[in-house]
Parts: sequence; structure tokens; C-alpha cells
Amino acid sequence: MKYLLIEIGKEKYWFELDNDGHANRQIVLDEHNQIHISCLEDCLAEGSINEKDVEGNISKLSKLEFDNLWRGYLKKYKKTWEEVKKSYPIGVYVRGKFSYSYPQGSIIKGSNFIAIYKGEESFCLNQSVQYRVKSYDNMNMWLIVE
Repeated sequence: MKYLLIEIGKEKYWFELDNDGHANRQIVLDEHNQIHISCLEDCLAEGSINEKDVEGNISKLSKLEFDNLWRGYLKKYKKTWEEVKKSYPIGVYVRGKFSYSYPQGSIIKGSNFIAIYKGEESFCLNQSVQYRVKSYDNMNMWLIVE
């Protein structure tokens, strides 16, 4: 994994990149000083990130630096995440809509949760789906469904 901070004007982009340069996690500070986190909304970079093609200032980060930022920004959602896990124990079925795809899988949004499906089934945007909770992705605050 590689960890980068890219600064373009007032905007900042923190990335966790896999070996192919695809973003697994991303934090964005926009021009209005608003934070966007890829596990909560669709703001993950599409395609691979090539440092040679990026405008702006690039800084390398350690995994620890990135993880500290990640946990810091998600801290205010921790209580809600614990409530989601209590509401949707392993084995229960959940219903939501296919919202977008990430390299990690298909993102499904329910009324009060976000889930990831890592299987082979393909979806249409906004398609209603129902899956069983298999486990939890605590780092991203996602239900893992099958």
C-alpha cells in the first residue's frame, strides 16, 4: 500500500492506494472546507492514480498517519456504527439499493446503513437488493453482505 496527500489549491486529497495505484480509501477536504470520506459517500478516485500525472503538491504519508486521520474523521460516527451493528446482527437479511461500485465491491445503501457485496452478481444503478449480513468491515463502517 502507498499513502499520499495531494494538495491542489485549497483542496486536499488523502489516499490509500493499492499496488496498482487504485484508491481503497480516500479523504477529501473540498474548497468549502468540508470533509468527504469514501466509506460514507461516493468520493473514491476512479481509475489508478499516477503521481506523474497529478497536478499539485504530493506528500508521502505513513500508514499510521493515514489511519490516524481516517479514525479521527470517523470518530463522530462510531456510536452510530455500533447501533447499526446491533440493529443488523450477522445472519439477518437487509434490503437496500445498489448505489455504486468500488474496487472492493458493490456498495449498497439502506435506510441507515451502507453495505458491501463482494460477489459476482452484477447490478443496475438504484436496483433494490436483499442480502444476508455475513460480517462487518469496522474500518469502513460497512456491513459485509452475501
